[in-house]
Amino acid sequence: METQQASELFELLLKAREDRQQQKMELVTEGFHLVSLQLNIPGLPKTDWLLKEFISLVDDAFSRFLISHNSNNQWSRKLKERDEAGDAVYYLFKASHFDAPQLKVLTEQFEQSFVLGRIVDLDVLSTDGEPISFGRKKACFICDHSALHCRKNKRHSIDEVRQAMLDAISVYIRKNKEEELVNKVAGFAVKGLLHEVSLSPKPGLVCRHSAGAHTDMDFTTFVNTIAVLSPYFVEINRLALAFKGSDVSKALPEIRIIGLKMEQSMQDATNGVNTHKGAIFLMAISCFAMVRVINKLGYLKLTSFSSVVQQLSRGLVQRELCAVDAKDELTHGQQCFIQYGLQAAGARGEAEQGLPMVLHHGLPFILSKLKKGFNHYSDKELKELLIPVLLKIMSVNNDTNVLYRHNRTILEQLKQQSAKSLLLWEQENKQPYNELVDWCNSHRISPGGSADLLALTISLYCCQTEFSKKA
Repeated sequence: METQQASELFELLLKAREDRQQQKMELVTEGFHLVSLQLNIPGLPKTDWLLKEFISLVDDAFSRFLISHNSNNQWSRKLKERDEAGDAVYYLFKASHFDAPQLKVLTEQFEQSFVLGRIVDLDVLSTDGEPISFGRKKACFICDHSALHCRKNKRHSIDEVRQAMLDAISVYIRKNKEEELVNKVAGFAVKGLLHEVSLSPKPGLVCRHSAGAHTDMDFTTFVNTIAVLSPYFVEINRLALAFKGSDVSKALPEIRIIGLKMEQSMQDATNGVNTHKGAIFLMAISCFAMVRVINKLGYLKLTSFSSVVQQLSRGLVQRELCAVDAKDELTHGQQCFIQYGLQAAGARGEAEQGLPMVLHHGLPFILSKLKKGFNHYSDKELKELLIPVLLKIMSVNNDTNVLYRHNRTILEQLKQQSAKSLLLWEQENKQPYNELVDWCNSHRISPGGSADLLALTISLYCCQTEFSKKA
């Protein structure tokens, strides 16, 4: 029975190859040179989900390679095929733009430069149906001999070569996904910070058209800072992939080393002005947690994300706020904590609790307001979307920036005014919000902690959307 099935599969394979060759000949008679991209993998099956995903990545890489060498003369058509002979991509080039040997030079350059070029077959047919070959012999995938020599001498079994290729493909796909994850999450961190500072007007906060309550920073200061911070999010994300332990709290010192470099870069970019110290801490541990969860589960599960953040920041309030001595040289956060206690736990307390301001207030609120994808909002529409989210956060957040520079009474007034402004904003009455902006600006009230949480809310929303379980 197995012999019969194998024979039937072989017959289907031969038929598919014959049909594919006939199709190629019909295409070139239309006046095109044809480049066919296929995989050179022995054994069966010739296609499955792994090989389909791999050839798609090779197609992307080869397309970029072609465009980089001939940006004005690209292929005229591209066709994708899938049958018993495997997956294939056909690129059709006008003979008036390319000659066939020129295309063969490009295909061989790609095969030699691509990390798994030995698995890739890029064949060229000229308009007369003749294959173009320079006679280059491919190397064996396993050893240093030529592939032809190994086949003749049966140095490796078909199963051995096939498995080595499949293993290499699996590693390539995994690394490609990891790099995509690292870059996308870093991009979302920057996106959150940029959208926060761009939102205008804001009460007491730096924005596009005002320095808010500040005299030592403005919109340009923030843009300069975000620009120098952006590469470090990639570094943090790569750390999240590299960290293999189960106790993620042990990764916190390594995250903080990167965070200290970020703070130094911020100081250098702003001539000593602190624009993002709290945001650096929150965004750094959040990026680490997002990457760790997505890499493990394949999507961003918010409960798991919150758990990782809690593990990372376990004991921070006790170690860095409760255990300080009032006689020591204290940071603003420590001074505030001594005066107001747990109400002034700030970013450390928020992290230890798993980011409740973001997960229980900011994120659900933004989700309830969204009518379409975030990237489809215009600048004006984003203002209408994000100001209520900021007000929601301000109405519940014990902002240590306000406590430190003012007092508990001012903080409570700010929270009440934010709640009132939010209620009336949703009733199309914008005047209370404008009055809140004027009050904060004139009294130098800057809810910077809430601004950081808004930035994180935006980043987390974008990440959750991109890496959803459904996706």
